[in-house]
Amino acid sequence: MAVKRSIVQTARAQIGKTYKWGGASPSEGFDCSGLVWWVYRRHGIDVPRVPWQQNRVGVPVVRSRIQAGDIVIFKIPGQGKTLHTGVYSGNGYSFIHSPKSGHSVREESMEKNYWRKYYIGARRVIR
Repeated sequence: MAVKRSIVQTARAQIGKTYKWGGASPSEGFDCSGLVWWVYRRHGIDVPRVPWQQNRVGVPVVRSRIQAGDIVIFKIPGQGKTLHTGVYSGNGYSFIHSPKSGHSVREESMEKNYWRKYYIGARRVIR
């Protein structure tokens, strides 16, 4: 459980970093999957770099059983962007993610209508 909390802390420490398509570091900025990849990698855990592969890593977790540190996945329509990933923070259905161009890494509720509408699942990499 300590590793999961540490993963969430590492993700939270990136709040405010700029979104950058293809970005995967604090210095250049992050896209959604780059943030997930970088956070896990800081803890010695290898996850794929792109969202569709992150959607297949580890084991699936039903929404009612998500734990802090799990990867959450959303299917966003339009603009060529299909999957969006983030790190579940365990803070009342909140997650940390890098949303889109012009925005920065943030923590927000998965209970917002937008995120509820596009949520498709979660993956557990750490047991």
